[in-house]
Amino acid sequence: MRLIPSASEEALSSEHLTRDLGRRTASGGVIAIGTQVLVLLMQLGYMAMMARLLQPEDFGLVAMAASVTAFVGVFADMGLSMATIQRKELDHDTVSALFFLNLAAGFVLMLVTWLMAPLAAWTFNDRRLLDLVLVLALAIPITAAGAQHKALLTRNMQWPSLHGVSLGSLLCGFAVGIAMAWVWDFGYWSLAAATLTTASVGTVGQWMLSPWRPSRVGNWKGSRSAINFGVNLSAFNAINYFHRQADNILIGYYLGSAQLGFYTRAYSIFTLPISLVNGPLATAFIPALSRLQTESSQWRKAFLDMLALVTIIGSAIAASLFVLAAPLVTLLLGPSWAASAKILNYLSLSIFVSTPLSAMGWIYISLEQTNRMFAWSIFATAMILAAFAIGLSDGASGVALAYSVVIYVLALPSFWYASRKAPVSMGDISKTVFPIVGAGIVSTTVLWLPPYWSSSRVSESPVDAIGFVLVKFPMVAGLYCVLVGLACVISPRNRGLVLRVIPFLSRNRG
Repeated sequence: MRLIPSASEEALSSEHLTRDLGRRTASGGVIAIGTQVLVLLMQLGYMAMMARLLQPEDFGLVAMAASVTAFVGVFADMGLSMATIQRKELDHDTVSALFFLNLAAGFVLMLVTWLMAPLAAWTFNDRRLLDLVLVLALAIPITAAGAQHKALLTRNMQWPSLHGVSLGSLLCGFAVGIAMAWVWDFGYWSLAAATLTTASVGTVGQWMLSPWRPSRVGNWKGSRSAINFGVNLSAFNAINYFHRQADNILIGYYLGSAQLGFYTRAYSIFTLPISLVNGPLATAFIPALSRLQTESSQWRKAFLDMLALVTIIGSAIAASLFVLAAPLVTLLLGPSWAASAKILNYLSLSIFVSTPLSAMGWIYISLEQTNRMFAWSIFATAMILAAFAIGLSDGASGVALAYSVVIYVLALPSFWYASRKAPVSMGDISKTVFPIVGAGIVSTTVLWLPPYWSSSRVSESPVDAIGFVLVKFPMVAGLYCVLVGLACVISPRNRGLVLRVIPFLSRNRG
């Protein structure tokens, strides 16, 4: 019988996590959000500096090349990293098998990208894209080589190591990019070098911090269900990628670049606060729920409390964005982008429901039901595409409104379908979500109606925009907190939420 090194055995074990699962989950959420904020600030600083060192053409060229590698990259992981995170029991052969599959997929997709390089150069009529795509494609197998090590760090909730590598790799990549642009004047190759450096340092760091090492696979049997899980998750990600690009394609094709410009700028503001919360919290919550997958009662309680927390945060973001849309557009984009404010208004309405909807993915992933997740995504995407098509007649703002409407239409069917084979019912989910969402919508309506400043003044004057934010934001926050507190008191499911969450987060702290 083949012996596995003790360090590798320890890296695969997750039994110790259940003793202080709450504390690890809480610290994971806090560290993840803090890391995301730091990453955002680093990216803003990096792009501000590179914008002064490079020409717009350089950024455009890399963006064209990235459109090829980003699409192929959707399939690179094949969902195998999440399969490792989700598994209740894990053995060395299974992880080794997934490692070699990740690596093989990385090299195959690199070759596919290389084959697409001449087509990209021909499509954009720029010979430089050929070499640029060939070089950027190297990041695909480099990232794949560290995918399982990163997954094991996440599975074992080693948050400082996980996010330390993320920050360190970005810093190294940014440093290389700035040096190549500033000192050696490499132009657009500086951006490509930054990408490769970030990928390389990240993979090396993950190998250094995870003691697990791959070896020859003696038995592939254990990897079959993990592969099936990953294939369905990868298919879901592909469908999700398509529907997230469809609005841009439709607006650009039918309405033109000007309308698309207003839409994409509003969308960038819309996604910014969400990206600071949804992704980081999912990183912490999914491993915790996966550890509880065989303990139905504990899983149900933990899921509903986590769902309540993200819904509270999501509704706060939605209320703030809706009420402050016009001044935010003025301050962040300038008065000439006033048309984006209406689009941001409509998009922000979706966040009330889209945040709890995204939590349905935690059910599918933690309970190993990615086949059902993929099936739901086909139906939901068809509905969203139909809504986009209907909204086009009213321009970019019509597409935004149609998106928000269809998200509300999908809410109850999504709750029903996700809960059918879970230890939680549609009623549990609805009783948790809707009182909080109702509080958010009421506070938004109350504070949006009184016109303290006219929309035209806020859109034209940065000074008025700042005044509007300084007055309105505390009002939104205060009223929302009061109404959410009342909703939690009135709702039996949410009553005592804090009293349940605090013990969960502090259990076995020592």
